[in-house]
Amino acid sequence: MDLELTDKRALLFAASKGLGLAAATELAREGTRVALASRSPDNLANAKEHIVENADVGTDAVQTYTCDLAAPDEIRETVEAASDEFDGLDIVVTNHGGPPVQPIDETDVETLDRTYELVLRSTVVALQSALPVLADGEAESSIVNIVSATAAEPNSGDVLQAAFRPGIYALSKSLAEEYGPRGIRVNCVCPRGIVTDRLEDKIELLADREEISVEAARDRRASELPIRKLGDPPSFGRAVAFLASPAAEFITGETLALDGGWLDGMSP
Repeated sequence: MDLELTDKRALLFAASKGLGLAAATELAREGTRVALASRSPDNLANAKEHIVENADVGTDAVQTYTCDLAAPDEIRETVEAASDEFDGLDIVVTNHGGPPVQPIDETDVETLDRTYELVLRSTVVALQSALPVLADGEAESSIVNIVSATAAEPNSGDVLQAAFRPGIYALSKSLAEEYGPRGIRVNCVCPRGIVTDRLEDKIELLADREEISVEAARDRRASELPIRKLGDPPSFGRAVAFLASPAAEFITGETLALDGGWLDGMSP
């Protein structure tokens, strides 16, 4: 399928590793010029090298910007810089680090505020900054917000995720209604069970806690999913690329579960 992404222009936040990098790589593979934002210059350099090598594109197809999601001014400056570099934007993908998992009685106000800044506030500021740029374009444009399947079915003792990530779902639905007439689609993807460094860390913690092998812990995580296997980053990236592309022109205000059936499996 031709996703019609050749020469499209995309800005991706928190995209130097993990799921953000997977999405950027697949967009680049489809012909999109990508701008990566991350707070780590070293990670950005590695990410650019990864995309150039794995997507078989030139170095000029990948731009990088140092951006701390806790700093609204840096988010705004990144949107402006990427838009200036590409003479506009067609796609914006928001992302953020996973909040710490902890119960409410262990959560202090400082951690609450910091998580709000990194998860919800950063998403609002990014979209607030990018929407005028997207609306100025001649072609239809797209926003994809990377959230989490767990946010739709919060676990016990996971107060920070439960408090902030579902707000991104509601925000996306509201913006889809508001900006649909201006040619902007807004959707969410909610992954679970995609093998990234973060998931590997969780698997190792599970192995230590249960005193089992890492392989047994990995199998246990896979057994939580109806599909009975963990996902790989390229499959996640391809789904994001499709949702961001003109091939998905009739999809907006939706939340796409990329979780091997986990959410369905949670239903009674």
